[in-house]
Amino acid sequence: MNNRQTGVSEKTKITALYSRLSREDEANGDSLSIQNQKAILEEHAKKNGFANIRHFIDDGTTGVHFEREGWQELIAEVEAGNVANCVIKDMTRIGRDYLQVGAYMELFRKQGVRFIAIGHNIDSINPDSLEFAPFINIMSEWYSRDNSRKLKAVFKTKGNSGKRTTNHAIYGYAKDPNDRTKWLIDEEAATIVRRIYHMTIEGMSPHQIARQFNSEKIYAPAYYLA
Repeated sequence: MNNRQTGVSEKTKITALYSRLSREDEANGDSLSIQNQKAILEEHAKKNGFANIRHFIDDGTTGVHFEREGWQELIAEVEAGNVANCVIKDMTRIGRDYLQVGAYMELFRKQGVRFIAIGHNIDSINPDSLEFAPFINIMSEWYSRDNSRKLKAVFKTKGNSGKRTTNHAIYGYAKDPNDRTKWLIDEEAATIVRRIYHMTIEGMSPHQIARQFNSEKIYAPAYYLA
């Protein structure tokens, strides 16, 4: 698709600056914060004389999937032929699925978008810099899967040892106002939990129990918590 077909000139095309922060990134400090990423991208754009900058942001969003509002908005602009340059802090900001990342990089190539990943010294204007991009993407996906396995193992170990696996008190308990690490029995909710236990032993199905509680106008756990 050329500029004549889209009606967009090179002068009016935008420089897309994409930032993404996941909850996992937040645990590693401020180095990957959205504000930090935006500052790095703006500095790079200014240094290279890129005009018409526009930020696309996904804050608190995992890189495992790509149905992210900011990313999809950026891709829509690319497909419309409105993007001249796309700048990110590093390859992991795009996502952690190497096949999908590769497909998006091919889309950038077809649309004539100059793609830059600052932290990995990747710039599509220099084909040699793209040689290691696939390996970076594979390692990024492996890192994500390894972290997921480790996290599941931690939760399984905690659960098997009788420790809590959530910071929120489950239905039937409440946090101790004097020690937030401890849970106390919430007698009002605990009464319902005991009833569910006995009703189940008596042979009632979950659907029958739910109907019984609805008829008694007993709050569902989520509504009770709220």
